[in-house]
Amino acid sequence: MSMHSIKIHSVHFYEVLAGRKTSEIRENDRNYQVGDVLNLQEIDDHGDHTGQEVNAEISHILQGGQYGLDEDWCVLSLSNTTHLKVALLVEYLRDRLEETCDCIECCYESIRNDGCSTADAAMTVKNGRSFIKLANEHLSKIGEVAA
Repeated sequence: MSMHSIKIHSVHFYEVLAGRKTSEIRENDRNYQVGDVLNLQEIDDHGDHTGQEVNAEISHILQGGQYGLDEDWCVLSLSNTTHLKVALLVEYLRDRLEETCDCIECCYESIRNDGCSTADAAMTVKNGRSFIKLANEHLSKIGEVAA
């Protein structure tokens, strides 16, 4: 088994992450083998790395020289079910965090009535809401799994 680090544009990266893009057409210059892993590194429209990566295992290879595919190219079938589990986990954590933030906010009046500050609680809620926003942005790119 080998690990192949390759660049992939954002639009295609999120399709792989969402499980909708399950193949890659590549020049076969790396002796790809079934069982090898592609480390897909997201790049933006300018070709700069975004820092996002996802791994996908090669489950099948259609060699070039057939079906109109040049001999030096191949179609790599990708298998990766981790994205579905991760999306479900992100959705679950986002929802629980939102409930927690709502509960903390409901306690502000009681906290103040006890003569205490709500500063720490407010900071926790603010940070929680920031994570919720990031989770929603990520899930909107890959499409939410749970309806």
